[in-house]
Amino acid sequence: MKSLTFPLMSGLLVVALGAQDTPTRGGVKAGEDVLMFAYASDPNTLNPIIANDTTSGAFMQWVIEALADRKFSNPDEWEPVLAEGWDFNKEKLEYTIRLRKGIFWQPTKFPDGTEIPAKEFTSADVKFTFDCILNRHVNAGSIRSYYEDPDAQEESEKVKIELTVVDDYTVKLRWKKPYFQIFEFTFGIGIIPKHVYSVDEKGEAISLDTSSEEFAKGFNEHWHNSTLCGTGPLMFSSWRKNEHLELVRNPKYWGKPFYFSKVKFKNVPNPNTVRQMLLNSELDWAGIGEKILYVQTKDDPAVKSGKVKLVEYDYPSYVYLGYNQKRPVFRQPEVRRALGHAAPLEKIIEKVMLGYAKRLSGPFLPGSSSYNDKLSLIPYDPTKAKSLLEAAGWKDTNNNGLRDKQVDGKQVEMKFDLIIPSKSPQYQTIAEILKEEFRQVGVELQISPVEWATMLDKLNKKEFDTCILGWALGWKQDPFQIFHGSQAEVPDSSNFIGYDNKDLNKLIETLRITIDEAEQQKLYHEIHRIIYEDQPYTFFYVSKATSGHLARINNVGFYKIRPCYDAREWFAKPENARK
Repeated sequence: MKSLTFPLMSGLLVVALGAQDTPTRGGVKAGEDVLMFAYASDPNTLNPIIANDTTSGAFMQWVIEALADRKFSNPDEWEPVLAEGWDFNKEKLEYTIRLRKGIFWQPTKFPDGTEIPAKEFTSADVKFTFDCILNRHVNAGSIRSYYEDPDAQEESEKVKIELTVVDDYTVKLRWKKPYFQIFEFTFGIGIIPKHVYSVDEKGEAISLDTSSEEFAKGFNEHWHNSTLCGTGPLMFSSWRKNEHLELVRNPKYWGKPFYFSKVKFKNVPNPNTVRQMLLNSELDWAGIGEKILYVQTKDDPAVKSGKVKLVEYDYPSYVYLGYNQKRPVFRQPEVRRALGHAAPLEKIIEKVMLGYAKRLSGPFLPGSSSYNDKLSLIPYDPTKAKSLLEAAGWKDTNNNGLRDKQVDGKQVEMKFDLIIPSKSPQYQTIAEILKEEFRQVGVELQISPVEWATMLDKLNKKEFDTCILGWALGWKQDPFQIFHGSQAEVPDSSNFIGYDNKDLNKLIETLRITIDEAEQQKLYHEIHRIIYEDQPYTFFYVSKATSGHLARINNVGFYKIRPCYDAREWFAKPENARK
């Protein structure tokens, strides 16, 4: 499911060890051991700046590093990673960032097999990373939105940060306006190597101007987009689409080495097959997202014998039905509210999620200070749905069972397409329930399962009517990326539904420059209220993640921030190693 465009946070536990140190966890020294995962669909890119889905994020999390990361154990605290320290001038809103010395980019290769040797990480890489993000032609609109000023009158004034290289190991990053997530978006972005992404497949500069359209084209279509080069504890080994992706331990990693010598992700589209592979000990960890499969798994001999351990944990995300408001049928909030009343969400939670979920009323995590718990959940009420549709002018004028209305001089019937990931039986079941219920209020829904890469492309190009998707939530949310109207027309932005509410825009803009947490909370609650009234999404539920792992994997803990566990803490005894 789409994590959609939050910057990569690797959550690295920093311990400065020499590259020659033998990986040790729990007093156990590592030998050769392979950690096995599965994934459903190949992402369309591995470029850390462009990629915006959770699968690519899973591949990158131990390869690409940021300047600093939130602590898993206490997400309110940050710890240095590629940066060794920093100073902040509050009056100038400027960070002076000191980079670690002696960190090297992993070696990689040109398409013809020519080696690109390891090269030291410097300030030039940090500046290059931000230059790529800020190039308005680079397909990074969702990340770029955090660094843009929606109030700017001139294009030259739109960018609200300024990064200066002081020397090879020092950079200054100044914010031109206050921003409530100033630290996160200064330090939390995955850094990429300039010497790789600035050149074409022959090693020649794409363009000397990183702000140019020429450079952006070369970067968006870069020859390295199907591989990875980072500074992390794991390094890229191979990727065969529709088969597997492999990472291996970085023998010259600057920090605490990864315990397992190799991590292999197998492409397994069918969730039942994934479950069976876990029970057969072919995978070390597997999410069992289909709740019926999870419940059935509790009675499997592999679980009862203790060979496989099942785990349940809170996951910060929500599932929703999104409406493309460029489509005439979804222009009126009353229509979107009506469809919310027609959606039997309690039934979906009971039948599809088997109770492993709870409803929510808006885009913030229930129980967090951002969530407005004074807003009541929209009840399932088909009669109310019909009444709202009638009041909005949608009536069945030709007695064919479907509502219709004159829109822009044309007779439009209330029927639309719903795209869902083709390899999600869970979403398929939800879609079938919605189709049946919507038909009862005079609305026709056509279900269209598509491959994940195709779905991303349709969303980015706004070539869809409705979609079912999930948003993974960060520790602190900035609603600008998803809900600010300035992003409605931006290619590849996260506001792919084209939502634009002027009152909401102003609140979001105020939130972004509000430092006081009490005032932030008031703004969050008002933002929540407007989104609740407008219903650009029908908000479904937040769910518990349900997974399993082999008993050979030790020290599995859970945290409040994604992915909610940290495989760098895991280990297995040598006698249980997978060769």
